[in-house]
Amino acid sequence: MGPFPLEPYRSTRLLYRAPEDNPTDDAFFQALYADPSVGSMASTALIRPLSTKERKELRAKLEAIMFMSVMICIIPDEGSDKVPETIGVISLKEQAPDFTHNRTHELAITIARQYQDKGYGPEAISWMLDWSFLTAGLHRVELTVSEWNERAQKVYQKLGFVLEGRRRECLWKGGRWWDLIHMGILAHEWKAAGS
Repeated sequence: MGPFPLEPYRSTRLLYRAPEDNPTDDAFFQALYADPSVGSMASTALIRPLSTKERKELRAKLEAIMFMSVMICIIPDEGSDKVPETIGVISLKEQAPDFTHNRTHELAITIARQYQDKGYGPEAISWMLDWSFLTAGLHRVELTVSEWNERAQKVYQKLGFVLEGRRRECLWKGGRWWDLIHMGILAHEWKAAGS
């Protein structure tokens, strides 16, 4: 195999494509951001209903700061006339512009509720780590996860992310204080894990 994969924007069950400014992607983002259970796991922001205008502004703001952002889609069965079904978004955010030479980016992923617990998240993260270290030449990928999102923490640990610290009791949710957990993975750790 040469230095370039034959299908660089695919994994076993998933296809990764750029977000488009069209009604289909708009509707997906609207539904994703409108689901409070998804929002409470994917964001530390105060969960509240957002208007269509606010969700569009949020999408534009997020896309403006991303180094790499792709839609996660299920590949239809071979021979099927179905189009790939969009199930989530995964992205890498560059640190501050004066931090670029350190080759560190922050990972974020959001999967629609009905597609969670099917292994799509770990598959997409593995693909993004491959892209990060093999294609983009990053040295480090990091993330933050809320203490209440134990399922995500387990997935990140399984994929090789290491607990690096926590901001104690900085998040208010459900009538109590929670920690914000910082995790990261270095290129040589990813390589040693056999990815």
